[in-house]
Amino acid sequence: MAFNNGKPYHGTTEVSGGKLTGKTGKTDYFFFLCPRCNNGNVMRVLEYERRETIPLTPRGEKKNPKENLNLAFHLHCTVCDLDDFIKIDNNHQSGKVADNSIL
Repeated sequence: MAFNNGKPYHGTTEVSGGKLTGKTGKTDYFFFLCPRCNNGNVMRVLEYERRETIPLTPRGEKKNPKENLNLAFHLHCTVCDLDDFIKIDNNHQSGKVADNSIL
């Protein structure tokens, strides 16, 4: 069953445009940092969903994904109460993100 009570979900302006960042901690685990608190507060992943994928686009890169990946995450900050959504996939070209624009 889809999260967000089955309603569509998209990240808000609070997490888009390069505002959501993250880092690894003492180990190799990755943490999303709250863009509203903007002080290193870690957001908790409340729910996730594996989403339907589109065919991978061949990019002519040295290494390519073996299968499609598209995940959606429901994030929450326990300090400022920000609830938001983000998506991660492997169907974008690798390389540098210039000026926080959409790839």
